[in-house]
Amino acid sequence: VLSCYLFALYAKYFRMRVIDCVLVVSNYMVYMCKLRPNDKPSLKSRHRLSQLKYLDIGLNYQHFRLEWESKEAAYKILVYDKEKCSKFMESFTLALPQTTQVTKVSDSTISDIQELVFGIDKTFELFAKGKMYRQIMKNSTDSRWGVKDRMLMFRTYENCFPGTELVDMLLEEGDYKSRAEAVEMSHQLLVVDVLHHVKLEEQFRDDGTLYRFSADEPGYSAKQEYKIQENLNKDVLLYQLCYLTEKIKPTPISLIISNVKVFLTSEYHQWPLPRLQPPLPLHLRGQHFQVLHEIDISQVTMLIKSDKALTISSDSKCFDLTFATDSAQNEVADLIARLWEETFGFPLDVCQQL
Repeated sequence: VLSCYLFALYAKYFRMRVIDCVLVVSNYMVYMCKLRPNDKPSLKSRHRLSQLKYLDIGLNYQHFRLEWESKEAAYKILVYDKEKCSKFMESFTLALPQTTQVTKVSDSTISDIQELVFGIDKTFELFAKGKMYRQIMKNSTDSRWGVKDRMLMFRTYENCFPGTELVDMLLEEGDYKSRAEAVEMSHQLLVVDVLHHVKLEEQFRDDGTLYRFSADEPGYSAKQEYKIQENLNKDVLLYQLCYLTEKIKPTPISLIISNVKVFLTSEYHQWPLPRLQPPLPLHLRGQHFQVLHEIDISQVTMLIKSDKALTISSDSKCFDLTFATDSAQNEVADLIARLWEETFGFPLDVCQQL
């Protein structure tokens, strides 16, 4: 019995090409059929629905991945349409066995965008965590931990804490499953100089050894704090699959909007890597994202909207984008216009082309 179906594109693990397909789901099976111009769909693969291990729903419902345990049985389905994908998911998830693990928005995808698109080094993630942990330690009313003056060997050390108190706090307030994980995080914070030993020892110890957050040092520079905050302000506000028209031929891209920029990127859809599959061979490895163009929101001069299309005019260049739906086009245009108005205090020129 047919449960649901979906016309989309798919990228199979270990295969470079992205193929037009129709995904057909029955009570018992999932069929992947290749679509050919002016021809009937041809069956490429089929898998038992009961053996589906993972369903990973991507950012903004632009795609999802199906993963079975058998070799190369992992497929990234590219939908380009949030409404169509979410509607399909309503029917598809009802048909899933209870053993299928369903997740939304891969943490590794967000991390790859921050690193490869926004240019945020992993160090800044530790800075962000360190800033949060410092606030908890300084503002906490819990007597088990805190930042305060401590006496050691007849000497007073200002604004510090024992290593064991930091570990206790991380286990209580952080996402750490064991004391060993919390100790490892504390050592990473020490390595990037978010905190340091009061006598500048290089190894973190889970005992009464005293530590101090670098931000509590009398000579701490505000420049470092500004640089950290500047990077923390780069959030993924919108992720949208679309097409960029350059040199006549449309190119599939991933459009990503942060608080201050629009990024037009190429995305390698073998990523994020499946859980149950062998690693990619060297000739198939590549970066998850590669930036093709980046546009400062402040340099946008006009938006021109037409049927499922949007032209972003900036001080230096125009970018012609095509979307699967008008709602996707409107979502992108509305966000850019809002960010622009927040920057300058008056509306951006948005034209509707008939």
